[in-house]
Amino acid sequence: MAKGRGVLFHLNSVGFDPYGRVFIGDREASRALAELLGKADAISCRSGCGAPLSCDTALITREELVRIGPELIVNNPDFGAIIRKRKAVGAEEAVIVFNVYRELAD
Repeated sequence: MAKGRGVLFHLNSVGFDPYGRVFIGDREASRALAELLGKADAISCRSGCGAPLSCDTALITREELVRIGPELIVNNPDFGAIIRKRKAVGAEEAVIVFNVYRELAD
């Protein structure tokens, strides 16, 4: 089983832009995600397994991240659903564990 890396998100610094993309203003979380995808072709995460939330998963490719200064935009609706559910239950922080995936050469 792959070893994941947990990333702490301060949810008061995470929101949504007018297009529904996740805006990460939390600089530490932004830096951690960019670092993970700098080494990978995609990252996956699973979150919310337990009451009152259902399990959610997301597979985020490098192309779905856009850096704007120190902030990051994640254009992935599954990751957006994870963040929305965390905010809906009033969470102030969320630790989401990511696994790294690399494309295998032929």
